[in-house]
Amino acid sequence: MRLINRLLAAVLAAAIIAAGLLVVIEVIADRITGHAALVDWHPVYEWAARTSWMQGSVRVGAIVIAALGVILLLAELRRGKPKRLRIASDLTDAAHTRRGVAATIRTAVNDVDGINHTAVKVKRRKVKVAATTAGRHPYTAQSLREPATAAAQQRLDTLELSPAPRLSVRVTTRSR
Repeated sequence: MRLINRLLAAVLAAAIIAAGLLVVIEVIADRITGHAALVDWHPVYEWAARTSWMQGSVRVGAIVIAALGVILLLAELRRGKPKRLRIASDLTDAAHTRRGVAATIRTAVNDVDGINHTAVKVKRRKVKVAATTAGRHPYTAQSLREPATAAAQQRLDTLELSPAPRLSVRVTTRSR
């Protein structure tokens, strides 16, 4: 989401700069030559001079601009993904990266005998583990769920995250 916000801000800034430069060029050209240089703005000026603020088109335009402003404001106020997960310590301000937490838990679950592949997603309040067994029978996945959950939970507890995220472990058999 931050990338989209940055791109939107860059496009909006470029548009405002271009509009400002265009206004400066048009004002200078109108003062020197008496007519428009790049954009014929005289009809727009005449329309604006004879249009009242209470006219429907002006109100609709104002509502659209206000709605876009609110949407941009809400997009900026939305919390992003945390890059770091804090450690429960009063003495220091330390944290683990999301990628580091995922790698640590992935290693712990892969160390369980019978687990073939592990994918870990770390979010603000939840850690999701999707493990695949080497066997093809459903009872293999059922029997490995508890050891995989215990390994992941033990490793998560050693990280001492504050607040401790919930752990969700799903073990499936490999596809044929």
